Amino acid sequence: MRRPALLLTALLLSACAKTPDAGVLSGGASVGASGPDAVLLRFPRGGGTARAYRWWRDSSVWSSAQSVPAITGALAFDAQQGILVVLDAARIPVRVDLRVGRVTPATSERLRALASATGYAVFGVAPTGEVVRLTSSATWRFRPPTPARTLVPLPDGTLLILSDDTDGRVTIRKVQPPETKVTDSTTIGGADLVIATEVGDRIYLAAGDHLEGLRTRDLERSLTVTFNDAVRAVVPTPSGDRLFVAVRNSATLYVVDRYEAAVRDRITLPGPPAALRMDPDGQYLLAQSASGDSAYVVAVGTHRVIATVATAWRPDLPLIAPDGALALADGDALVIVDAETQRERARLLTGATDVWALVRWNGFRPRSAALDEPVRFADAYADSLAADSLAAEPEPDALPAPVAAALNPVPPPAARAESAGRGWMLSFAAVLSESRARSMAAAVRVDGSAARVQVSERAGTTVYRVVAGPFPTREAAEDAGRRSGLPYWLFESIP
Repeated sequence: MRRPALLLTALLLSACAKTPDAGVLSGGASVGASGPDAVLLRFPRGGGTARAYRWWRDSSVWSSAQSVPAITGALAFDAQQGILVVLDAARIPVRVDLRVGRVTPATSERLRALASATGYAVFGVAPTGEVVRLTSSATWRFRPPTPARTLVPLPDGTLLILSDDTDGRVTIRKVQPPETKVTDSTTIGGADLVIATEVGDRIYLAAGDHLEGLRTRDLERSLTVTFNDAVRAVVPTPSGDRLFVAVRNSATLYVVDRYEAAVRDRITLPGPPAALRMDPDGQYLLAQSASGDSAYVVAVGTHRVIATVATAWRPDLPLIAPDGALALADGDALVIVDAETQRERARLLTGATDVWALVRWNGFRPRSAALDEPVRFADAYADSLAADSLAAEPEPDALPAPVAAALNPVPPPAARAESAGRGWMLSFAAVLSESRARSMAAAVRVDGSAARVQVSERAGTTVYRVVAGPFPTREAAEDAGRRSGLPYWLFESIP
């Protein structure tokens, strides 16, 4: 199943480089200022420090504060929180926080049927048969009426649970965590393959020579197509308008139009494909050859086979880079070629020995200088609400001196001493989601202590702030904020 915003790849660093930051190709296409950046994450195959690189840059912009275990690949990326979920060698999901560098196992439980649509929630089936939903703030459990076989999480938070019936059919149940009520269900003839579109509005199920499509909104049939042999692989375009279908013992790749609910085109490959992989940008489709030592490259826009390239077929390779280059595995070497011309751009002798993930995220962009200007607030609990686009109140106009003196008389010495003892707080974020605030607080460490969530209300809206402190002086708070390595704001607290 494809994961939105997540492109797995193994690119651009040689394991024999003299420094961790050496070996990245430079001089390629630059990343545009609009939209999220393409960010490469490097994971040593045997475990160690993870590092991040902007596309085509030869120096790292981030490294994990903790060691990452040996991993088998990435599961999903939460672009909102900047957390990549990877699977370790035991297939335990591990969260890698790109904001603070923390590496945290999502669970110690051995789960099967692991799946995630957005990276925020990870689903799996426990040995007890319960369906488990893991988030950084809570764990949700649900026992379906019959044992779950396959889980299909959707981007809107909905979960589809597929269970085998005794008569060979498959029941699909729809739930909306954290609720445990089944809101809809249907039964289909079978499901050897289950594929969801990136936007989550359709799922496609193949059984034998039949391909069925269901609308996830109401689980009604949207498509039924029969082929001349068993369906072997199915992959949709990023928009979901077309499906590419491979069948057993055939070199023909079928293009199904979801709106016409019929085969619209046929592509003749050099040989029968064993697996399919779609470029998340929709430029190319890769088809594994039956021998497993090469891949066919299909231009999605023209339905034309443009190349056959030699490569091993791994969970992370071959894949397509943002500029259309292909990353191919040739033994331990990583070979970068141009998809259209097959011109070799680079050959890294040990570049394929590590595991890589390519994500789209703008969290490593330089901060605006305006964000580091001191901020003053009228009340003791206010801080920046920019994280949820709530405009801060403007500063009041300055009052004439006589009026200001009358409204703000100088306190007596005892009052001044009490005010001096109030202390200073660090604020790291202000958001409208309690669960998001608590997950962020759990990831923030200030001098070894976790941050906490402070709840307040502004203009009738509940705001959850991630804070630390109090500190006795502004200077002490500033020092602690700098040691945290995170953007922060200061405000004075009231005992």
